[in-house]
Amino acid sequence: MFKNLLIVTTCLLLNVGMAVAEEWVQESPGQKAYYNADGKLMRVLLDTDGDNRFETEEFYKGRRLSRREDRDGDGVWERRFTWQKDGSVRLVEDRGKGPIRTTWFDAKKTIVKVEKDKDRNGKPNTTWLYKDGALEKVIKTHGTWYYKDGEMIRAELDSGGNGRTDRKEYYHKGRLDHVEELSSSGKIRRLWFFDQRGKPIRVQEDADDDGRREITRIFHKDGSMEQIVDADGNGIPELRETYSTKGRMMGRDQDLDGDGVFDLRTGRVKE
Repeated sequence: MFKNLLIVTTCLLLNVGMAVAEEWVQESPGQKAYYNADGKLMRVLLDTDGDNRFETEEFYKGRRLSRREDRDGDGVWERRFTWQKDGSVRLVEDRGKGPIRTTWFDAKKTIVKVEKDKDRNGKPNTTWLYKDGALEKVIKTHGTWYYKDGEMIRAELDSGGNGRTDRKEYYHKGRLDHVEELSSSGKIRRLWFFDQRGKPIRVQEDADDDGRREITRIFHKDGSMEQIVDADGNGIPELRETYSTKGRMMGRDQDLDGDGVFDLRTGRVKE
């Protein structure tokens, strides 16, 4: 029950003369509530940690509108809540320096979105989007990361910083599976495949941006590499080259008549 009922009389000067409105204050341990002359709640001060200091202030107008908190007593409202009519809420966390973090919740108090403004210029550097409370997407300045069931499944990156996606990464069970490097036309320029340790095992390259990947490079565990070229895209390679662990070409095989058999072979005896 509230104790120490106080009545504060405030005079309001209006154009038509002097009118009097009454503000009612109800105070109890850890709480002080302010009502207008109609008995409607307007403001509440709260001491939620029991240190005899009101560190929380809430505002009402038929419903709760907002809440702000100064948790450390430094005079800065670090946390500000704003409620909408549908029950959804926005939380802004700002300590007066460092990043500003804004979080949105739906009417069921389930997280919907988080934004972090690292340089405090009013534009988010990172945005987290949620679906049914689970992380679905992370958006940063140079890329977007997609999640499913708590695991990252894909990333679309603007590695050149020109506003165009030029790299797509695909993940399987938390590990990098394959990567698409895109040309300015949006076609796949290089397609990389990775082993379970995240090391490349194969790459296919479209050298002339015609949509066909004519060159295939195979990376072996010992560090050597094999390059296969199918220039006409008929499935029969015309050229195969092998390279040492130091990147030096060791041998070349050529199919001169296109019958699928390498007719000419040249190579080094020693590296």
